[in-house]
Order: sequence, then structure tokens, then C-alpha cells
Amino acid sequence: MKAKIFLVVLLLVSFIKIDAQNRRSNPIVSHMYTADPSAHVWEDGRLYVYPSSDVAPPKGYKTMDGYHVFSTVDMITWKDHGEILHSSQVPWGRKEGGFMWAPDAAYKNGTYYYYFPHRSGQGRDTWKIGVATSKNPTSGFKEQGYIKGLKSLIDPCVFTDDDGQSYLFIGGEGDPTGYKLKENMMEIDGEPHSIKGLEGFREGLWMFKRKGKYYIIYPDDFPKRNKMRYAISDNPYGPFECKGVFVDSTDVITMHGSVVEYKDQWYVFYHNGNLSGGIATNRSICFDPIYFNEDGTINMVKQTLGVQLPTFHKEINFNEMFGTLDIGEYTKEEMKKQGIETCDISSIEIPKGYRVEGFAKDNLKGKSWEFEEDRIDLNTVGANNIITSLKISKYQVENIVENPSFELITQGQVKNWYNRNSKGFSPFKDKTAKGYFALQYQGKGKSKGLLQKIALKPNTNYELSVKLKITSETKGKVVFDTNGSFDETCKFELEATNKTDEWVQYKGIFNSEENKNLQLRCITSSDFNGVCFWDDVVLKMK
Repeated sequence: MKAKIFLVVLLLVSFIKIDAQNRRSNPIVSHMYTADPSAHVWEDGRLYVYPSSDVAPPKGYKTMDGYHVFSTVDMITWKDHGEILHSSQVPWGRKEGGFMWAPDAAYKNGTYYYYFPHRSGQGRDTWKIGVATSKNPTSGFKEQGYIKGLKSLIDPCVFTDDDGQSYLFIGGEGDPTGYKLKENMMEIDGEPHSIKGLEGFREGLWMFKRKGKYYIIYPDDFPKRNKMRYAISDNPYGPFECKGVFVDSTDVITMHGSVVEYKDQWYVFYHNGNLSGGIATNRSICFDPIYFNEDGTINMVKQTLGVQLPTFHKEINFNEMFGTLDIGEYTKEEMKKQGIETCDISSIEIPKGYRVEGFAKDNLKGKSWEFEEDRIDLNTVGANNIITSLKISKYQVENIVENPSFELITQGQVKNWYNRNSKGFSPFKDKTAKGYFALQYQGKGKSKGLLQKIALKPNTNYELSVKLKITSETKGKVVFDTNGSFDETCKFELEATNKTDEWVQYKGIFNSEENKNLQLRCITSSDFNGVCFWDDVVLKMK
């Protein structure tokens, strides 16, 4: 079957020096949700990122747990080294686990130090900064207790100055605080220092040094969605002069990041909600280059997403990039000329408006698969390491629904369709669906409903359509509606007494009038008991 898969358009400007062909596209981790990236370059020449981990389905920040570490040598292929620490390994931590928030790492005298905030009890005054150590940057970390004498704050940042002196910075609740660390890196030396000059500070400061100047980046208190500001000083304790915002808001409320220089290029690491469709507690880490002016100030960062051309990868997690292809037909020989290894493609990224057809045999023959937009894991559709020839074309996008055929899935969660309680909903592989998957609900009673918010143009005519299916043994109705906005013409219901085990398409027309948005909703009736499906949601202007 043909899959139609959707992605946010890549945002690139001409002066950015790296592009989709020589960097990993954002987000850089696609098989799990990650946030709060702490980036470091160690003596082995690799760049390492130590993020926190969000849980799927989303259950709030309190469930965050299980730290991973990722590394790269070329900014293209990122290796997941696996979990390096879990709350179950922290004897002084809360019994329930979770609350493993933004970490950091440091290296000194042959030892890697991993710093992590964790609660030892139930209250907000029980935060502690734990330490784990290892001789390896990616494994073997052993919990060593926590640093005593600190305020109950979060988001550790460890900065080592040119003279070898290390400092610990923590923050939260608008209270950025710095401490000098002893040589053992696990005890503070002296009194705390309040860091002044960080206007609008919320949490999560990160320090780096460039040309003798100390820089602090930090999430601000901008309403609804934080931005990243920065400040500069001649002293690690300040006072600092705030220079303003250099990373704008993303599609989630929080902002947290780090800055590192790698191979003569400075980068900022941060997170967004792209893979989850903007769910606040299902975030994904990203990076983009930063550029400095002569006076040391930082230009506004151009956040990027996705790719400019269809991009082909050897690994299922969009790693080991072969290269990109433009519009055209590619035989086995032509693919090899472009550096694309046939029968070795495991994942594809496709920008909006492009269509990729893959064929099992040379010269566009044999079994075929069709994809439109976003990140395609070929293993899930039975095309892994099979594609031998390709056809790439462009098409006009009319549907304004994101992930309309429920194809985009991360950790079992359907992207762009959201509810805090998604119990009973799951992607379902269906050969009769428009793409490769449909949305399934299995349960009893009225579901909480999965929602997608859509922006509308006022006083505009729209056509909405959807396919519904219900099994023969099911009682009640499968429902798709606009959550009350235009249900008079666009509330669609199907029950087993009408038709079973087959797709039924519904269509309705409405005028948006003064409405600027609506909510599309997949839901069931209150007397529901059984299994039902949704597929091929289309909303377009008439």
C-alpha cells in the first residue's frame, strides 16, 4: 500500500555552512525521546551528548528516568551507547524512581564524572546533585553518593577553567548559584556564589569560555514557551551582562541546552517536540551551528528541521547517511554512482512535497513502496535492505492535517495526535489502510479521545473526510468529529449494525466563519465495547 507521511519543512538559510548532506538532521535521536543535552568533546576526539530521557506515552516530568549517552565523530552518524544510569541504581533516591532531570558530565585526571539531579524524598526541598564515576565516557558508571552542602536546586553544570579549577553551577526557581569544587570533583570548596546579571533566568544555566570571556546560556521565563538567553562576564562568578535571546522558542514549553566547539565550529544543543508533535514531555535533542560577531556577541540561531532532499541511510535510526537524491529515476547503477548502496537502505528522510518510490528490482521493477514525507523506518514496512532502484518526484500538498494516516510513530506513540491518557489507542499495521498503518482503539466505554489542533483561515470553506472501520463483534460507535466546532456537518459515526470489517469513508463541508482553529478528534461512544479504526484524515480548503 502507499504511505503518505508528513514532516515540518526544513528551515535553512544561505549562510549556514552545514546542510543535510554533511550533518545529521534534527532531531538527532529518533528512536526515543531525549531532552536537556549536555555536549562535551573528550580527549579521544569524539563529541558526546549526555541528555535526560522522556517517557512514552507522556506521564509528566516526574517520570523521567534512565540516562543514555550519544556520540559522533562526524556530526552525521550518532551512536547510542545505551543506558548509563537509572534511578534504581541510586540508593539515596526516592523509592518511586523518576525525577532524573538534566545531567552534566566532566573529565579530570583519567576519570569521567557524571552529575545528575534527583530527589531523595517527596518534596521540592529534597533535590540533590548525585555523582557517578567511570574510566569510560559511555559505560561503567558507579554511583558515588551526592554532593553535600548544596541548595536544593537542579540542573548541574560543571565548568573547568584554563587553570584546572572546576566549578559547579546549579539553578532553578530563578536562583542561579555557583560553587568551587575540590580536586576530587565531589565536594564543594567554600561558600556559594549567587550569579548576578542573568535577566529573566528560569533554570538550567550552562557555562563555556571563549577568547577569555565567560559565557552563560540559560532558559528564560518567557511565557508559555521559554527562549534561550546568554550573558558574558570576565569572571566565572560574574557579574554577568545579559546580551539577550539567541535561541528562540521551540514547540514545547521548556528550553535547555549547551554549547561546545567541535572541529573549529561552535554548536548549540537544545531540544524541541518535533517527533511527538509538540508534546511538552516528549522532547527530542537537536543541534545547530552558532556564529560570533567580532565583539563576542552571538548571532540569532537558525533552527533547522529535517532535510532539503530525500536522504538515504544505512541504519534504521537515520544514521550512516549514504547521501541525498533529487528528482529523477535511479537504476541500481545510477544509485551506486550517487553513493547510495542498493539493498542496504534501512531508513529514508523525505522533505515536504517529495515522493519516493522504492522498487525491489532494478529498472523500477518488482514490488514497490511509495512514501511521502518524514522519517521512514523501512523495517516496519518490510522494505529494509531490499530497495534496488528508485523514483523521486514532487507533488502539491493540499491536506493540512499532520500525520493523517497515522504512519509516524515513536516508541509506540502516534505523532501529532495527543491526549494525556491515550490508553487503548495504538498504531495498527493494516494492509487495507491508505498507508501502512491505521489508528486502532481497543477498549470499553467512551475513550478520552486523541486530538489534533488545526489552524484555520477565517471565513473559508473546508472539506473534511475520514475513513472509519469497526469489527463485527463490537458494540457502540466509532466517532470522528471536530470536538463541537463544526459537528453539525462534520461529525461522523459508524457502528457495527451499519457495516463491519470494511473501511467507510465520510465527508463533510464547513465554513470556518470567525474560527481560527479547531480540534479534530478520534473518539468512541459511551456504550462502546470492542475494536475500531481511523485512517486517511484529510482537511483541505474548498
